[in-house]
Amino acid sequence: MSITIELPPDLDERVRMIPDLDKRIIQFLRTQTDLEERRNRQYSPEARAAAERALAEAERLRAAGMTREQAFEQLRSAHDEVSKHL
Repeated sequence: MSITIELPPDLDERVRMIPDLDKRIIQFLRTQTDLEERRNRQYSPEARAAAERALAEAERLRAAGMTREQAFEQLRSAHDEVSKHL
């Protein structure tokens, strides 16, 4: 497999100074594939899908202007409401 990527101009020149870049990239890719395989073993497809939905919802709320503090307060309030019924 061969990979070609476009580097931003400011990075292109700096990257050329790294003598063993190919070895570092290969090590990075090995680490990332190991991590991805571990995630796939550790978390079910349903759990990963739920996490993706939660991240998408968080991004939607952030784009709508909700702050982290407001989101936490909303979560705390919902937790308190549910806890009353336990």
